[in-house]
Formats: sequence, structure tokens, C-alpha cells
Amino acid sequence: MARRTEKNSPRVADEIMTGMRELERMMDEGKRPEEMFTVKTIVVPDPSVYRPKQVRDLRASLGVSQAVFASLLGVSVVLVKSWERGVREPSLMARRLLDSIKANPPRWLADLRRNAAA
Repeated sequence: MARRTEKNSPRVADEIMTGMRELERMMDEGKRPEEMFTVKTIVVPDPSVYRPKQVRDLRASLGVSQAVFASLLGVSVVLVKSWERGVREPSLMARRLLDSIKANPPRWLADLRRNAAA
């Protein structure tokens, strides 16, 4: 059995039981979680849609080849080519990364240069 490192620190089991008692009280009182607890809802907006021209333009703004762009994104060159030809669309995760690159190209270029120099 693990020992507590501080005399007054609550055990994890005690914290869990306290939370369970709070939930039980909430249900007994017929309240919603928002009425008893601080509840924050975070809405993450959808990333931009990238058509073939937008993918090509973003890559061109960095001044890199399809191979370097693919390496930067962690995808295959074939996939970048298929995006640029309109055969496939970038996934949700790829679009988030493309948005990040589009928002701050100098940062990404600096990373490319730093890695090329290494």
C-alpha cells in the first residue's frame, strides 16, 4: 500500500468519494450539473476547407516542393499530389495543420530552415 507523502494531503479515494457525494446530492436535489458546478463549454471551430488551388497556393507561399511539404505535414508525397489534383481532400487533422501553417508561415519556414541546417 502506498504511503502519503504529506500528512494533510487527501487520498485519491477520498477525493473520489467527495465527488461522488456531490453528484449524489445533485441528483437528490434534481439539479443539472451546470447549476452546481462550474461547467465550461469550449467550441472548437471547424478548420478551413482546402480546395486544390488553396493547397498549391499554401505550398507555394512556403516555396517548397511537394516532397518537402509532405514531409512537413507528415504525409506522403502521393497524398499531397492527390490534394493538389483534387482527387482527395485533406482530412480534418490535416486541415487543422494547414490552418496553422497558413496563420504563421514564417514560423513554419524557420522550422524548415532549422531542420535543413541540422
